This record gives sequence, C-alpha cells and structure tokens, in this order.
Amino acid sequence: MSTENQKQISFKESLDKTYRLIVQTSETFEEKISLKFKLWHMVLLGVLSLFGLIMLIAATLIYTPLNRLFFEHGEISQYREIYNELDEMERKLKAQQTYTTRFMRMLNDSVETAEDNQKKQIELSETDDSSNISKVKEDSLIRQEIENDEKLMEEALLAVSSSESRILPLEKLYFIPPVTGQISASYMPDKEHYGTDIIAPKNTPIKAVMEGYVISSDWSMETGNTIGIQHANNIISFYKHNSKNLKKTGEAVKAGEAIAIIGNTGEQTNGPHLHFELWHKGKPLNSEEYIQF
Repeated sequence: MSTENQKQISFKESLDKTYRLIVQTSETFEEKISLKFKLWHMVLLGVLSLFGLIMLIAATLIYTPLNRLFFEHGEISQYREIYNELDEMERKLKAQQTYTTRFMRMLNDSVETAEDNQKKQIELSETDDSSNISKVKEDSLIRQEIENDEKLMEEALLAVSSSESRILPLEKLYFIPPVTGQISASYMPDKEHYGTDIIAPKNTPIKAVMEGYVISSDWSMETGNTIGIQHANNIISFYKHNSKNLKKTGEAVKAGEAIAIIGNTGEQTNGPHLHFELWHKGKPLNSEEYIQF
C-alpha cells in the first residue's frame, strides 16, 4: 500500500476516533467537566460557526448604516441626498433674495417696466448654460415650483408698472374700508406706529382697499399673519395680526374682496384687531385722512 493511501486511511480513522475533554482542578485533580466527542464533530461545529459568523457580518453591513462605509452605492445615495438638500436651500435663498429686491424697488418707486424685464430675459437667455446640465427629478420639480412663483411675481410687477400711465392724485382715489369699527390707536410716526388699529368683531373679514396683487402673505413673530398688497399709483397696503390669511403671494385681488380674517396673532398685539398701514412711494400715510373706518 502506498504512503498516500496510508495517510488517507489514517486521516479518516482520526476523524472517527472518540476523544475526551476533561477539566480538572489544579490542586486536587478533581474532575469537573468531561466531554466525549469525535474529531469530525468539531470540524462540523467549526464550519457551522464560521458560516454563522459570515452571515452575521453580511447582515450587519447590508441592513445597518455601516453599508455606507463599505459599499459604493450607499455613499452615492448619501451624497445625492445632501446635494438635493443643498440645491433646494440655495434655490429658496435665491428666490427670497429676488423677492426682497423687487419688494424694495416697489417701496422706493423703482418698479421694473415691461421693457426692462424684456431686456433682462434676453440677457439671461444669452448667458444661461443650465440647459446643458443633467437634472434629477427632484431638481426639476424644485426648479418648476420656483419658476412658477417668479412668474406670478413678474406678472404682478408688470401689471402694476403698466398702470403708472394713469397715475392719479391721492385725493382723487377711492379706498374701501378694510374693516369698520372703533379706532383704538391712530397713526403716530413719532412712536414708530405707522398704521391705524381698528377693533372689529371676531371672524370679521378683512377687505382689500383697492385692486392689486398680493406681494406678501406670511407670518412673523411680531405681526403674526400679515398680507401686503401692491396697488396702482405706487401704493402698498398692509394688513397685520390676522387670524388667517385667505390669499397667497402673487394672487390678484379686487377692491372689497376678502383677503383675511381679523385676529390677534403676533407679539405686538393685546387683543383682536386689525393693524392697517398705507404707504405711498415708500413713505407711510395717515390712512384716516383717506378712509372712513
């Protein structure tokens, strides 16, 4: 019999032999544990243990956040989420800056004309290379939302600027009272109170004093729910402390149309009322001189 065959038989016999594992105390040699096993039992136990360990590690890497450290797709997904969030924040910031700039132009009597807007569009179309950049679905939705908001604002600006050809003196303009009630605080510019406070019953609708476009419909800590409307003749009206705004930015409103509900929101109020302000060419007016509340 060859040496190779003898080794194979010897290995098979060793696997089938019975072994005994004994645990004794070092001082008295008292037997504590005695285990009998065959060598192939230990081999099988080792293989199963190794397989179980591999499965545990694989599950940990696949179903826990650790997969982003070891697998490329996890890292790409993480970067894409961060990119989308940053891109959305950047576009919202740009939209807010655009709105603020245009709003300040309204207050300072420097509204863009239709010709100015047309020139700007031509310049942007000549320098805009963004059409060559690939966009993910989320980017397209965000861009479309911002473009819609900007389009509404541009329409409002163009409508207001086109009405400048029929500018009338303030004394010849007719203002509808936003609400009818008792005046609790009048126009006091020396105390930085640039409006008129009118008390009216709960749930009273607030009306637009003239037709125009809503240039702001938001909430602030000081004035609560507030609406600002751009009218013709470079006039802007503000309605503050509303319990609810009924119009959104960019919407057109008619004279006498309900735009909000009287309320008591914001820190600068101590009871339900309307704080109404009227501005002309960036300067506050005493609305009591033009409106009978």
